[in-house]
Amino acid sequence: MLHRLGLLSIVATLAVAAAAFAQDSKHILRVHLDGFRSDKGKPHCTLYSDRDPSAFPSHSEKAVKESQSDSIANKSAEVDFAGLPPGKYALVCFHDENNNGKFDENAIGMPKEGYCFSNNVKPLFSAPGFDRCAFDYKGGDQSIAITMLY
Repeated sequence: MLHRLGLLSIVATLAVAAAAFAQDSKHILRVHLDGFRSDKGKPHCTLYSDRDPSAFPSHSEKAVKESQSDSIANKSAEVDFAGLPPGKYALVCFHDENNNGKFDENAIGMPKEGYCFSNNVKPLFSAPGFDRCAFDYKGGDQSIAITMLY
């Protein structure tokens, strides 16, 4: 009898874990990136929420999540954010072309690598604010498309 209860406990635990995994796999924000100037390096994306809009886009320590893809093919890539709750978000991505793990700028702060913002916002003289880049993630499997800027 005790052996049977132990087996039932294990089965129940596995069922709960499988349900949680299935739930997370249904909540994926997929970011399609195109317009890379080369297939070298990796795309890196940082996601911010409306809980702290002033953190966007330069305070990655206050971001909701960061994610990257391992490769770029045909000057395109996809970066996924799994297990994301519905809400208002803004995204900034960069092309880590030299694989050094950071966004490279020249001596006067001009980008040396490609970058982009959600809603395909093109900044003029400074980075855009959260509100210009914000989009609603309704949950489930949702995709957005952004083109890199150089």
